[in-house]
Amino acid sequence: MKTGFTNAAGFTLAASAVRGERRLIAVVLGGPSRLGQYRPGILAHGLWHQHPLGIGKFEPDRTLGQALFAAGVDLGRYRLIVSRYLNPICKLAIPPGTRTVVDLDDWGYHYAPGAMAMAARLKSTYAAQLAKRQLKRFDAFFFVSPRDQACHLDRPSVLLPNIPFNPPAAPFPQTDNPTLLFVGSLWYPPNRKGIDRFLVHSWPAIKAAQPQAHLLLVGAAPPALRQAWERHPDVSAPGFVDDLDEAYRNAAFTIAPIHSGGGTNIKILESLAYGRACVTTPHCANAFSAELGTAGLAVASNEALFAQHCIAWLSDIESRGSAAEKGQGKIKNHYTLALFDKRVAQLCALECSN
Repeated sequence: MKTGFTNAAGFTLAASAVRGERRLIAVVLGGPSRLGQYRPGILAHGLWHQHPLGIGKFEPDRTLGQALFAAGVDLGRYRLIVSRYLNPICKLAIPPGTRTVVDLDDWGYHYAPGAMAMAARLKSTYAAQLAKRQLKRFDAFFFVSPRDQACHLDRPSVLLPNIPFNPPAAPFPQTDNPTLLFVGSLWYPPNRKGIDRFLVHSWPAIKAAQPQAHLLLVGAAPPALRQAWERHPDVSAPGFVDDLDEAYRNAAFTIAPIHSGGGTNIKILESLAYGRACVTTPHCANAFSAELGTAGLAVASNEALFAQHCIAWLSDIESRGSAAEKGQGKIKNHYTLALFDKRVAQLCALECSN
């Protein structure tokens, strides 16, 4: 059996999916359509041309297909092609009879009320609808969120556990350090807007009740934005930190004040794996309610309640420690590489048998 994989980011997925011969095809965006240099173990590294205004974004790229064939990559010889993203596999002219699986991580983007200007929201909605129309070209899907999977029950799919990356061997012990921690890409609009909202509506109440409280925002963001956040009392936004373990070790708990976006909010799962409970929103908590319930979480439906949860945990190390222990137990049972491998192999075997 030969199986192809598009996009270099999917190597973990690729390694899990196949037992036997593996052929990896990395298809990434950039420049005119051509083949580029590639690392050992990759059969070909294809780059496609991006047209302005997204024209032809999801259409197969003939030039790329010809270059792959000339390099000895005959897609007709593959029984199954797995793609880490939707866009790369759309650029391939998949022969009839070749089965396909696409990973739709972060597929369902959910907007917060008033989160975007109307023109930008219409543009984003159109792009999402255009992408959704491509799904009928493919046979099966990987999802990481039950709410995303529930919208696409017409095709075979499995739910993959979004495994925290490189957590400690054992959760960190609780600390009396009054630091709240956020870890994530702070340039990403849902994260940025969530932090803005938290600083305006929740942080003042927390500081009034717990003057010693400190907020550490870890993650990439423009310098001007980080400087604006640091004008709030006792807020640090250093961008990246040299030792993420140290940031978690010195945090009382984490926050995820996110009201929009997609996926499973890996930041929460990572927090629980490190032994840190998390104050979050229904939007985040609902992404993995089947596996976690509310273990390790304090779920706040509004900014005032968010502040109250933070204040309560800052003054009660036993309560937040108990919550963290329950959350870490759920991570240990439900977010494992063994379960990931099993579900990937299950869907790939199903498609190869068709």
